[in-house]
Amino acid sequence: MNSRNWLQGNGVRRLSVGVTAADWRNITDSLAALDPKSEWLHLDVMDGQFCPKLTCGAWLIDALPKGFIIDAHVMTYSALAQAMQLAKNGAHIVTLQYEALENAVDALLALEPYRVSYQGNDFPLMRGISLCPETDLDVINALLPHIEMVQLLSLDPRSGEKMEQEAFAARLKELIQRVKDSDHSPMISVDGSMSLSLAEASVALGANIIVSGSALFKDEQLSTNLETWKKHLYR
Repeated sequence: MNSRNWLQGNGVRRLSVGVTAADWRNITDSLAALDPKSEWLHLDVMDGQFCPKLTCGAWLIDALPKGFIIDAHVMTYSALAQAMQLAKNGAHIVTLQYEALENAVDALLALEPYRVSYQGNDFPLMRGISLCPETDLDVINALLPHIEMVQLLSLDPRSGEKMEQEAFAARLKELIQRVKDSDHSPMISVDGSMSLSLAEASVALGANIIVSGSALFKDEQLSTNLETWKKHLYR
């Protein structure tokens, strides 16, 4: 295990819940069904430039319920500056979108000195890299020494185009094999309009972290939807 990867316990499996799908006007009540022991809070940071959507920034972290692991995904051309601010505001994991970076290794190295606090203890900031569906998996070879998590997107945030489930499963399987064949052991995360079916398939292949937002908040039934997902993913 990477000595920086302090969240990677044996067989760790987590739902990282996309808070941008929650009711921001009443964020605490909207997330009340979540448990810090089994769920993380996933924060998408978009500025309308790398991809069309515009969401929140590091400021939202202060409004989130305490005690959760904050898992931030930065999809902006100012990714490094955003990542540094997220770390300062309390994010525990910051994942950078590879396609938005001029030099991914340099950006990851710049984040190496950052420390975060969790349950009264001091830990290294965990760094992740996220790959769009069309990005060649070969790019991961140079990045593995500098990341604690690698994320595959089933949907391209720039175009909204989504991969077929079979194609995504094959890509995930290839990534996991590449990681196994390396000297590194980052956690594997999947994201991008996750359906329960795709989440189940991803877990079966070896994904550790499932990111989902809209599907969990569907019909304003977070508690019910969460119970259903956990029955399928944590068994």
